Amino acid sequence: MVEYATTVSIHASPERVWKILTESAGYADWNPEIIGIDGQMAPSARIKARVRLGNGAIRTVTMLVTAFQPPTGMEWTGGLPLGLFVGRREFTVVPRDGATEFRLHLRMSGPLAPLILKSVGDRQPEIDTFSAALRARAERSNA
Repeated sequence: MVEYATTVSIHASPERVWKILTESAGYADWNPEIIGIDGQMAPSARIKARVRLGNGAIRTVTMLVTAFQPPTGMEWTGGLPLGLFVGRREFTVVPRDGATEFRLHLRMSGPLAPLILKSVGDRQPEIDTFSAALRARAERSNA
C-alpha cells in the first residue's frame, strides 16, 4: 500500500469548507488536480472525476462515495474489479482554534498498485496542491 496525506489550516468555517468540497460542479473553478466532477456528492453515489496527473495527462476515474458525514468527512473509493487496484480518498474537516483543519488522505493498494503507481507517478504534489487550492478558495470566499 502507498499512502499520501496532507493537512492544512483554513481560515474559514467548517461549513464553508464542506460546501466547497461537496459542490461537484464547482471543482473546475478552483481545483487544478481534479478539474471536474460529474455526479453529486451523496452516500453511495457514483461520481466521475477528471484528474490531471503530474505529467499533464487527464484521466477520468469513476468512484463511489463510500462515506458521507456532513460536515466532517467523506470518502471516495475507486479502482479495478476484484481488488486488483483500490484507491481511497478520505477527506476530513475539523473545527480547530477558530479555523478549520482539512486533511486529505489517499491510499492506493492491490496487486496492480505498483504498476499503476508507476504510470501516474508521485501523487504528493497533486495532493498538496488540492489542499492549497481548497484553502485559497475557502479563504477568498470568506472575505
